[in-house]
Amino acid sequence: MSGRRRALLILAGANCLWAGSYVTGKAALATWPFASVNMLRFTIAAAVLFPYLWRQRRFLPRGRGDQLRLAAMCGLGFIGNKAFEYWGLSLSNATDMALLIAAEALVTVLLSILFLGERIRRWETAGLLVGGLGVYLVVVGGLRLPSGFGGGQALGNLLILLSLVLEAAFTVVGKTVVSRYPPFLVTAAIVTGSLVAWWPAGLAALAVRGWPPLTWGVVVGGLYLGLVTTVIGYWAWFYGLQRVMPGAMAPLLFIQPLVGTALAVLIRSERPGLATLVGGGLVLAGVSLVVSQRHPAETAPVAGAGSA
Repeated sequence: MSGRRRALLILAGANCLWAGSYVTGKAALATWPFASVNMLRFTIAAAVLFPYLWRQRRFLPRGRGDQLRLAAMCGLGFIGNKAFEYWGLSLSNATDMALLIAAEALVTVLLSILFLGERIRRWETAGLLVGGLGVYLVVVGGLRLPSGFGGGQALGNLLILLSLVLEAAFTVVGKTVVSRYPPFLVTAAIVTGSLVAWWPAGLAALAVRGWPPLTWGVVVGGLYLGLVTTVIGYWAWFYGLQRVMPGAMAPLLFIQPLVGTALAVLIRSERPGLATLVGGGLVLAGVSLVVSQRHPAETAPVAGAGSA
């Protein structure tokens, strides 16, 4: 097997592992608050990553500007993003989250156009409009005016959408950082740094709600999110990035929403409605239009491949 083919298989495997995070995350959130789930997840991940981070610390950013960007990446990608993502997942379901995740590519392109001055092409505009309609169908649940987001699934979907905005901002901010520093080392640093927020938030949530039962859902969910999606998933992602041109990775964008939806149906017995399925299809169609028009350099993922 060629090195390129092996790398593509590893990248596809990483996306499949991330797709499993929605059902395992939902299982953990059944009894634990989202802040405590994230505290558990990133504590496990940091415990594994810290020895590597310590050995490679001399390669971390030294300049003031890059250190501030690193802190911004931590706040956007592993604190703010994960707060909205898992708060939203606690109110919504794994199917909606899996389908909405694909919209991150659309949000990233939109932010790159707005803040990095990238040019937008005609078909990219069409892709953003089609994908935007799909997102609306999934979030609201159909072609109707929103009746408010006072609670429930619609609010959860909106929070997931906000998490994608932060994830896309994380990607835009991180472009210059990961081009000059080892990407996996940067990820290890910001995962570990996120504990500054997650330990106080997680313990406070447990203090308010009382210590919930340590169910198998929490144990398996915490281990899966910490070890599989954070450590193994990101290692596999960056391994593949070093060996495959970004343009060849576009089809991988569809693995998470498709596999994630299938797992939600098979494992959690979720039954997505017609509006959700049509909306998800429009999101994927919009992503296809946008990605097909991007130059290879523009389609390169930076420090993550979708929320997980």
